[in-house]
Amino acid sequence: MQRFLLLLFLISASFLTAQSPEDLITFGVIADCQYCDCPSTTQRFYRNSPDKLQACIAEFNKHDLAFAVHLGDYIDKDFASFDTLQPIIDQLQAPLKQVLGNHDFSVAEPLKPKVPKRMGLKRRYYSFQQQGWRFIALDGNDLSTFASFSKRKQREASQLLTEVQSAEKVNAKTWNGGLSMKQLKWLDKELRKADRKGEKVILFCHFPIHPVDPHNLWNDHIIQQVLAAHPSVKAYFNGHNHAGAYGEKDGIHYLTFKGMVDTPDQTSYSIIRIKKDRILVQGFGRQEDLELRLDK
Repeated sequence: MQRFLLLLFLISASFLTAQSPEDLITFGVIADCQYCDCPSTTQRFYRNSPDKLQACIAEFNKHDLAFAVHLGDYIDKDFASFDTLQPIIDQLQAPLKQVLGNHDFSVAEPLKPKVPKRMGLKRRYYSFQQQGWRFIALDGNDLSTFASFSKRKQREASQLLTEVQSAEKVNAKTWNGGLSMKQLKWLDKELRKADRKGEKVILFCHFPIHPVDPHNLWNDHIIQQVLAAHPSVKAYFNGHNHAGAYGEKDGIHYLTFKGMVDTPDQTSYSIIRIKKDRILVQGFGRQEDLELRLDK
């Protein structure tokens, strides 16, 4: 009898962890692991992040994931923090997609240009396709006070920040950033490709752009206009605002995932299941379950 119950449990568990035939794509999402070997604050528990990440990877490996994405602020500061996380993330059986966050550049000045390569990125923003979906990873640090390395980018960043400060916008913070004209043109080109091919699009970025929030990219309204012009765009996923948020505008779902680093013991990460008519978010820890309906 005990062997029968054990077998029944194992069969039930396999159904829970296996990908449903209705799932077109399944992938994992983490936001703001934000590790450093630093004392905790009232809102950040930096030294607890490796254990949380280890448990997250163990859960991800139970599922048939197409990939997993970390939505920025992989570390809080110090280049050596990458070395602590590397053996943990190496255990992930699915491909890892990284997105650059503002804290990822909180390293010694000479090491800042080395951050993207250290995170396994050949380009600071990029796209990839799977099963009729196009995934676009944006670099919200493109124009910023901390990660714009060319003089042209520095001038463009300074001008944009001055504009939002003059307009007294709530997101006029030096720890936010913006997309350069070059990246915006690239984004529009990617979305036009998706429109022509009949693909659906999910965007990844560290920074939100909707709803209005102090954490938003400086040129959030411009990016919203670009996205709204393309019927292929279905969702925009980001981190940065550790409390999480959700908004819908022009038929696009804007979802801010809650940060992993924020509590002493409770984690936050998700498994996303894309179906024909909806996107299901299975949340772990502080992250809630959500159903995002897709228009026909």
